[in-house]
Amino acid sequence: MKKSILVLAALAASIVALIFFKPILGWELRGILSPSFPYDEKSSAQENQDLKAELAQLKIVKSQIPDKSPSYLRAMVYSRYPMNFKNEILVDVGDGDGVAEGKAAVFNKILIGKVLRVFGDTALVLTVFDSRFRSSVRIGDRGFSALFQGGSLPKAVLISQKAEIRPGDIVYSVSPDFPYGLAVGGVGGVMPSADKLFQEATINFAYDVNTIQTVLIAK
Repeated sequence: MKKSILVLAALAASIVALIFFKPILGWELRGILSPSFPYDEKSSAQENQDLKAELAQLKIVKSQIPDKSPSYLRAMVYSRYPMNFKNEILVDVGDGDGVAEGKAAVFNKILIGKVLRVFGDTALVLTVFDSRFRSSVRIGDRGFSALFQGGSLPKAVLISQKAEIRPGDIVYSVSPDFPYGLAVGGVGGVMPSADKLFQEATINFAYDVNTIQTVLIAK
C-alpha cells in the first residue's frame, strides 16, 4: 500500500514538474491520464505565435529607439498601412511638444526628411523620397558640393565635372535648415548630366523607410 502511494506521489510530482518546466509535455500527459482535461495543442500553438509576434515587435521598437538628446525630440511613427507611401510619414509629436515646420527628421543619425506640417499632437514629415525635398549637400572626404534632389529615385545633381566622385562616397547635408553634417546616403552610380555640364550621382540608402518606427525630430 505504501509503495503504491509513493508511486502515485512520484507520478503526481512528475506531472507538476512537467507542467511547470515543459508545459506542452505536462498538459499532454495530463490529458492522457485525465480525459476530462484535454490539451488544446492548436490553441497553445496560437498563443505561442501571438507571444512571439509581440516579442518581435518589441525587439524591433527597442532596437530603433534612439538615445535621448537635448537637441531632439523622440517620436514614434504611425502606421499608414495599406497606404504605405515612402514620401510622407506621420509622427506622434506636434505643436504641443514644440515641433516646428522645416525641422530635420533623423533615423540612426541619418537625415530622412523634414517636418512639413505640424498639428496639435502630431506632425507630418516629408521624406527624402518626395520630389519636393531639396538640400545642399557635400560628397566624400573632399566635400564636393552638390544639390540633393528627393524623389522615388533620389539623386545628387550639379556636381562639378572636376569632382572625383566614387561609388560608396558619403553624401551629407550642409543645409542651414538642418544640423550640419547629417548623413543622407551613399553614392551609387555617377554619370554626366543631361546637358553634359555637370555630373550626377544616384543615392543608395541603408534603411527601408517603410520599416522605420521611431525617429528624432530636431528642436
